[in-house]
Amino acid sequence: MKRVTLFALSTCAICSQVKKFLADHAIPYTLIEVDTLDSGEQWLMTKELAKHNPQRTYPTVVVEEVIRGCDIDALSSRLLEENPEKS
Repeated sequence: MKRVTLFALSTCAICSQVKKFLADHAIPYTLIEVDTLDSGEQWLMTKELAKHNPQRTYPTVVVEEVIRGCDIDALSSRLLEENPEKS
């Protein structure tokens, strides 16, 4: 299984939709809720996010490539086609 990282905000409704998609399909992922980190960690994670998504928008999903926003079709194609038992 590919490593999945979700950069999100704890108050972001669209981020919640992506978290629900990942949970519904039992896809393990690392969640980084940037707004819940202390200021130093926020700065570091924002720099890391910018490497993948220069616009620094939330949610950003990193799965070998970057999927910005709540693009369920892109998430499905990237994560479920390789693991049909999770669809």
